Amino acid sequence: MARPVVLVADPDLAAAARLVTPEYGDLEVRAAEERADWLTSSAPGAAAIVTLAAKVGADALGAAKNLRAVVKMGRVYDHVDLDALRKKDLPLALVRRKGPNCVAELAMTLILALSKDLVVANRGVTKGLYRYRGLRPVLSSQRVMAFRWLAPANLHEVVGKTLGCVGFGEISAELSRRAQVMGMNVLYTRRSRMPEAHEQLHNVAYRDLNTLFEDSDYVCIAVPHTDATHQLIGQEQLKRLGPNGYLVNVARGGIVDEPALIEALQKQEIAGAGLDVFTYEPLPFDSPLCRLHNVILTPHIGGGTGTTRDAELREALHEVRRLLAGEAPTLPAPLP
Repeated sequence: MARPVVLVADPDLAAAARLVTPEYGDLEVRAAEERADWLTSSAPGAAAIVTLAAKVGADALGAAKNLRAVVKMGRVYDHVDLDALRKKDLPLALVRRKGPNCVAELAMTLILALSKDLVVANRGVTKGLYRYRGLRPVLSSQRVMAFRWLAPANLHEVVGKTLGCVGFGEISAELSRRAQVMGMNVLYTRRSRMPEAHEQLHNVAYRDLNTLFEDSDYVCIAVPHTDATHQLIGQEQLKRLGPNGYLVNVARGGIVDEPALIEALQKQEIAGAGLDVFTYEPLPFDSPLCRLHNVILTPHIGGGTGTTRDAELREALHEVRRLLAGEAPTLPAPLP
């Protein structure tokens, strides 16, 4: 019996596909080639298509007469033609990606830590700064305690606050879910705006870059560092964020004009920042950032314990096996 053909639509996944193919002897895994028409020309024999970011359009879906499964690695799927999927009466299965989840976790951690002035609070407790407020330790009980004994000036709740995402790929999609659970409103900006139906799916609203900074309490940067995004965030955007706003960067240091950010923090033109990435890494120990009290710094840990494309592709191929066996998607995508 012929093995089901699985097309891995992204050329970026070709190396990973070659690596993991021996583990899936029951499937014929074909890796994308650097040809614009590869997916469409290969589709007629396909039982399944796996995509990370490659466009899966009506032409490819229409040509795939025997298609039984489409798997998207991640949660952002505006590059998949959903009308064509409906015509074939096929669901779209999503597979969570470890990398974006790890980065989103750190971004949310930094947001919550900034809202609780956590580093300053910890430092104040460990250094016994209550002594400078004329306090002394007393035995606590249910009704006797020293509530907010250091009177943190920047303590606030994130519920009702607005998060602006610079970029809306897999990291921002995961972060927005977490932020909304915490009661935050979410805005986004990116090079190409998502279709309205996808904005509704993610419950996010679009703004251009400068308006995003004006309308947000927190801004999180989650775009690649390219020529187009180099020092994308500078003095103008930081001024628009304002003295009550916070910047979180979990992308790359060069996307932010670091001297402009340091100046804005020193002058309290913005309230604070949570930074996992820097212009130079490791961050030089004598950087002015290390002497600021309104910054939380982490040593580029956003990727968590690490992941690889082959590990993520294994998850997708495991889902393909399930779908070809007649099982329902583990994580079905809503089709607006």
